[in-house]
Amino acid sequence: MKPQFHLPLSTYPDASSFAIIDNAISLALQNDAHLVASIPQVRIPEVHPPFPTVIDVDTWQGQAERYSRDSGTSLREHLTHAVSETGFEVRIHGFEVREPFVYERFSEIARCHDLSIVEASELSRQLSETLLFGSGRPLVLFPATSVCSRVDTIALAWDGSATAARALSCARIFIERATKVQVISITDDKEIDDANRALLISSLKHSGFEVQDVSLQAGGETATAAIQSAALERKADLLIAGGFGHSRLREFILGGVTRELLVKAVLPVLLAH
Repeated sequence: MKPQFHLPLSTYPDASSFAIIDNAISLALQNDAHLVASIPQVRIPEVHPPFPTVIDVDTWQGQAERYSRDSGTSLREHLTHAVSETGFEVRIHGFEVREPFVYERFSEIARCHDLSIVEASELSRQLSETLLFGSGRPLVLFPATSVCSRVDTIALAWDGSATAARALSCARIFIERATKVQVISITDDKEIDDANRALLISSLKHSGFEVQDVSLQAGGETATAAIQSAALERKADLLIAGGFGHSRLREFILGGVTRELLVKAVLPVLLAH
């Protein structure tokens, strides 16, 4: 059974970039996966202002829906062109949805696939969070500015938590094709169980991987920056991390690895909650 990758493409209020389409196609091709792109036609509910206003509500509503339609057309055309010379087929799932239920609908669709592919940016953050919490599936984030290469070396952000373990399990599609694994732990961010960590490394080596043991302190950097820097220095192609190991409220108030990765991923990242 082939893996099923899901590519949710926004059409309103901002359209997804062509770069995330190219990255999704590349990832699916590398892993012999099917790719389904979801493209919504967003409908704006009728608005009846309680007081007189200078805004022409009907005109604004029509412009918004046309923008969604035109964005969807552009995304479809780029998808078709991008795969035209590869022999790869992308299925397109078009649907209508009313604001403000677009992200929830994406989340429902994502439950029918193995993972979703999203761009890491502030514009996509709310979509990414909704998918992480609502789909029950992992998320692969791509940097917004580049098309990434194939995945040979994997970095695992390991703190011994249940979410990190779930992310590792969800990444099996990629781990089975990798040759090297880096186990990265930030020791001054939270207490790390050394015995548990050694057991994980032993297990990975027993599975036939070449494993790098990377234990370091963040120092003046955030834990997110330190993890990504360590992964890039060792030429990792994909970072695996648990999503929202703390409560969502605590992450929102204090910040955290997940929230920073959603908008500042500098290499592809698989997140699972």
